[in-house]
Amino acid sequence: MTADKLYQRVLPIFPLPLVQFPGAITPLHIFEERYRKMLRDIMLTDKTFGIVYRSDEQDPDAPPSGSIGCTAEILLLQPMPDGRSNILCLGGQRYYLINYVEGEPYLQAEVEFFHDEPTSEDLTPQTQRATSLFLRLIKANKKLKNASAIEEADTPDLPEDPEELSFAIAASLELPPENKQALLEMTSTAHRLSHLNALLDELATTYERRAVIHGIAKTNGHGGTLPI
Repeated sequence: MTADKLYQRVLPIFPLPLVQFPGAITPLHIFEERYRKMLRDIMLTDKTFGIVYRSDEQDPDAPPSGSIGCTAEILLLQPMPDGRSNILCLGGQRYYLINYVEGEPYLQAEVEFFHDEPTSEDLTPQTQRATSLFLRLIKANKKLKNASAIEEADTPDLPEDPEELSFAIAASLELPPENKQALLEMTSTAHRLSHLNALLDELATTYERRAVIHGIAKTNGHGGTLPI
């Protein structure tokens, strides 16, 4: 089964050493002249461009055809006196990069958008497990950072939709960009959630153990025992 395809369009392309996920907020600093022009151009249209991950070993100017990226819509633009800009972007839709289109100093490409494969599988158990594990991880991480009781009680609002939840969690985790790109490229929500749940289970357990050790260390070894 192939991913659920949407439509094609020509999109400005911005190769970056980061992975943009749908629904994720990303701050960027625009300084190169060609991307300043891209910014001026897209602000006159729908404020949307495409981000494609590139590693340091890849050609920084032209990710290959077939690369998978995600659109970014500009929510906030902060121009600077010297022509540079700070922008805040919201991730939109994923796409396949089909081929490049000439005509501008910045990259443009014909892209085809897609969603995850449609499924009749009930993903409620996987979704609930991902939410529970992610909240456990956040709680343990706050204890390691000596968060206040109020900060510990503050939990993020997570999407209920399985696909949206999987992207929200993937975007929040500190993972190597290659691992994040692999999650972005998956076209099965169930597969992505399964992968994330295995990862979250390991991370939550590790961080909880560290939090216990951290708590004992703060009392000079008194007032707590290390779980087996």
